[in-house]
Amino acid sequence: MNALRWRHLLFPGRRSVARVSDRVQSGLLLLSVLVALAAVPFSAAAGSMLYAHQAPISAEQVASRTETTAVLLADGPATSVTGRSGVVANSAPTAATWQAPDGSRRAGNVDADEGTRRGDPVSIWVDRAGNVTSPPLTAAAVLVDAVCAGIGLWVSVCLLLAGLYGGTVLVMNRHRLAEWQREWDIEQSKRAHS
Repeated sequence: MNALRWRHLLFPGRRSVARVSDRVQSGLLLLSVLVALAAVPFSAAAGSMLYAHQAPISAEQVASRTETTAVLLADGPATSVTGRSGVVANSAPTAATWQAPDGSRRAGNVDADEGTRRGDPVSIWVDRAGNVTSPPLTAAAVLVDAVCAGIGLWVSVCLLLAGLYGGTVLVMNRHRLAEWQREWDIEQSKRAHS
């Protein structure tokens, strides 16, 4: 759509043949565009707030968690096969031993993949006390979360605006068609009586 057509769509002008409903529709479109543009800084602020909230958590987790290798003391879960997709890679808690950050030996359950055997190494994350924990939230993950949250919020606002605009235009078009049909029926009635 070229710029001139957009201009006439948004600003029909005083001397145009635009009806009141056309002017309302153009005003609604302009309002939707302005609200979508105004939502950009708010979405960016929401992403920034999420980043500011998660960054210290990430820094603390990265500083307090260590990746180490555990050695399985028992076989992992048996390999399961499904008819359509083949081998399924599930994991289950399995007895293992590992070295804590302070050098002491620890034993407990770690998640081992299907098909692993006694004596196999398994990569795990431990906290400062040597307890098994989840991997830390990385700085890259925090950044991706913040960017996705900001973009997701803005896209949600735009979809809501598009839905409201589309629904309103649909109702207005039905009203316009009904009005045109009434005018057509009146005109046909006049022709039939003349």
